[in-house]
Amino acid sequence: MLRAVRFASKLSTPECTFRIVEESMESMRRMASRLEILSCERIAEELNKMLLTRRPSMAFRLLDSAGLLPYILPELSALKGVETVDGKGHKDNFEHTLEVLDNVAAADAQEPKLYLRWAALLHDVGKPASKRYDRNVGWTFHGHEIIGSRMVPKVFDRLRLSVDEGKYVRKLVWLHLRPIALVD
Repeated sequence: MLRAVRFASKLSTPECTFRIVEESMESMRRMASRLEILSCERIAEELNKMLLTRRPSMAFRLLDSAGLLPYILPELSALKGVETVDGKGHKDNFEHTLEVLDNVAAADAQEPKLYLRWAALLHDVGKPASKRYDRNVGWTFHGHEIIGSRMVPKVFDRLRLSVDEGKYVRKLVWLHLRPIALVD
């Protein structure tokens, strides 16, 4: 299932989109829970390869469409959707995250930086826990960068990714609202 997603995203070009046939997608939806028998290392290896594709958002949209995302990165899956109160909504944070990820991928296309892409993927994972509605200003996500930075080591530990690289990703998530601080 993961390889199908990876190959579809890797083999797609601007001229030709590689699609997984609907029968296979339906099978993936039915069998999504079987991901639990895969080793964390195997899942992480596939995710790393997906992140290094030209347009990684395609892989994460396919993971979501196939029902695999909640089993692999429930933190990312929790970003989906837009809630509206008093006619005020907020952008879909899942779509925003994928746009940021693709922008980073385009910027580092000549020399892909895997853990910078991980930071782009996880930069807003703290938003669901910090989401509040204020009648005067609308939706707020105060402190989401702190909450998200605390979530990064848990994600990296669960997937058995590098602890040192996890510290780098955690710092970028924590500082992502302060671009001037990142320059140094």
